[in-house]
Amino acid sequence: MIKKTRKNSRIGVFVASILVLCMMFSMIGYADTIQSTSEPNDWAANGWSRIHENENFQQDISLKRGELLSLINSLFNFNEKSEISFSDVDSQSPYFKEVSKAFNAGYIIGRGNNIFDSEAYVTKTEAYIMIARILNLDTKQPVEQMLKFKDASEVPDWATGEIEALTRYGVIGDKSKVKPFEQLTGEEAVALLEKAYSEENVPDVETPVEETKNDGKASLNLLGAYFVTIDNNQSTEICEIEEGSSDENSIIKLVFDRGIVREYWENNEGQIKLQGNNGEEIEGEVFRIEDSDFEKSNIFIKTSADLKSGKTVNIIIGKDLKANNGNILGEEQVISFKVK
Repeated sequence: MIKKTRKNSRIGVFVASILVLCMMFSMIGYADTIQSTSEPNDWAANGWSRIHENENFQQDISLKRGELLSLINSLFNFNEKSEISFSDVDSQSPYFKEVSKAFNAGYIIGRGNNIFDSEAYVTKTEAYIMIARILNLDTKQPVEQMLKFKDASEVPDWATGEIEALTRYGVIGDKSKVKPFEQLTGEEAVALLEKAYSEENVPDVETPVEETKNDGKASLNLLGAYFVTIDNNQSTEICEIEEGSSDENSIIKLVFDRGIVREYWENNEGQIKLQGNNGEEIEGEVFRIEDSDFEKSNIFIKTSADLKSGKTVNIIIGKDLKANNGNILGEEQVISFKVK
């Protein structure tokens, strides 16, 4: 009886040991799972730390505009900075460096009145527009693919081109809704940016092109065109040029990604022309606001001819338009609008 009890005892101990080991391995695997899903990717953690030192990346909260720039710059390796003139982003701002990098990379313009609004929560539409600019997508294609979204009618006119392009490109489109005005969370930003950065979608950006005077490496870029008003040598945007103008004397602002009004103004003034669809020249004044840091990247145009409602006006920007550093536009660009 004693021997039988000892044998059973040994079996019991053996079984218990096995159970303990299984539980230990199970707990280790569970811990690894928790760790791998709770830690953000290195690029996201790095980008977050640029704005929020010694803080962990917050994946479950809505991102601010400045925070999204930091994540984008980290992932796409945008490190080159340029001068910025946003009145709400001075050198003491925690967002200053990241806004400067984003502006140099050409994927932000800012809001009207020379502000960027870094602290505002970023919407999905704003993020989509930034990504479309980064990928240099064709935003002039017919709106077709984005119509599959149940809320396609809620997409604002000024963003349909970018959302259509991202849908065609496969960056978005795996959900039934685009939710244009919903705030973007950290987790959603990571998924969206990694999709955009996938090897098949994004060109090599490992080594940013260094802009050197007259070397032609970094071409001048047109960032946008707007109807504006000007008061005390400061422009205020009314709307994007594609929306058209109801005033034949409207002022047009062409926005470029670097200073353009100082060194080569006589050349640049002659590079801007206005034409109708039949090729006839339309009279207009090309001018600059020379002594304003806020306006150094902008060229202005004011039509001087009476334009009839429904007339299409083409702005021809010559390929030899030069930035202050000597780099050129490189190819002719045409922007069109209709007089309402």
